[in-house]
Amino acid sequence: MILITGARIITVANGVIEQGSVLIGDHGQIQAVLPGTIDAPPGTTVIDAAGRTLTPGLVDAYSYLGLMNQGLGWAGDDADESTDPNTAHVRALDGIYPYDEGIADARSGGVTTAQVMPRSTNVLGGEALALKLRKANVVDQMLLQRPTGIAAGLGEAPKARYGGDKKLPATRMGIAAVLRDALVKAQEYKPEKARDLKLEALQPVLRRELPLCVSAHRADDIVTAIRIAREFDIKLVLVGCTEGDLVADIIAESGAAVAAGPSLAARGRQEDANPGFHLPLSLIRAGVKTAIVTAHPHLPAQYLNIAAGLAVAHGLTTDEAWRAVTLTPAELIGIADRVGSIEPGKDADLVLWDGDPFELLTRVVMTMVEGKVVYEC
Repeated sequence: MILITGARIITVANGVIEQGSVLIGDHGQIQAVLPGTIDAPPGTTVIDAAGRTLTPGLVDAYSYLGLMNQGLGWAGDDADESTDPNTAHVRALDGIYPYDEGIADARSGGVTTAQVMPRSTNVLGGEALALKLRKANVVDQMLLQRPTGIAAGLGEAPKARYGGDKKLPATRMGIAAVLRDALVKAQEYKPEKARDLKLEALQPVLRRELPLCVSAHRADDIVTAIRIAREFDIKLVLVGCTEGDLVADIIAESGAAVAAGPSLAARGRQEDANPGFHLPLSLIRAGVKTAIVTAHPHLPAQYLNIAAGLAVAHGLTTDEAWRAVTLTPAELIGIADRVGSIEPGKDADLVLWDGDPFELLTRVVMTMVEGKVVYEC
């Protein structure tokens, strides 16, 4: 067992304990969170965290960790099966390299959980999953939950990839048509006749068990995603959502959630040319369930706390920013029963900081996943 004592604890779910203790059981779960001290059983390892801040591990709801490997070039890029507009059946699980240096970097920045999804060059990109950033030899040992959604893409990426080959989809009309066609065929799917892995992958989406995670940046693409989600009565998570501030009221009314960002990024394509922290501010103020994300490696995962701090500088409250990088992304992914806050019964995914986690000069002292130290400064 482990006792962390004397820390300023940001629980996220139940406010801030200015000086408190967290008791971690021998199975890697939080047993108690209390002000002051806790009487621990004999043999407990005690960590004196006086003068430091303890938070939940950060949760990144949109990442290519392990799929786009740092420093390996094309040989380590397995995020994009851009050979057919519909690859709903491919699985991120089969492309993740657990020795990707980006994973270790993420731990050094306090990220303990990431949703990894295929890229959005295809209209239907494949199956996403949630990883615990444990130290592991194979990705199966890092798996928290799969699937967590089916990745999809609207706008410039599929248009550029397939339009250049003079094949469907070459326009935004064609992209929407490919998506509708796939969903209709999935509705009519009869596995007893013949298996079809693409159509099988979409069944949990049609049953509302999983969201369709649609990468959409321009306002018109965002509204197209909402329109199609309504037609088929499916759960929708908007990914990227650069111009979401222009249609925040429509997103809020639809009930869609948003993995917003990366807001800390260079201007890229025409559709995502105006990133900024006005986006999470506008969405959250409109009542949209919003996570701040990195889209690693577009923003390296270890800077997720900096992105949250800059969101505070642009108008979010600290409570809103903390939720946007912990509990809200956990809810989007469907893992909030395990991670996202410091509460008894949840996994001991914890980060100890030597100052205010939203300040640039603050460092991570220690990162734990399920009570095991995975990074130490």
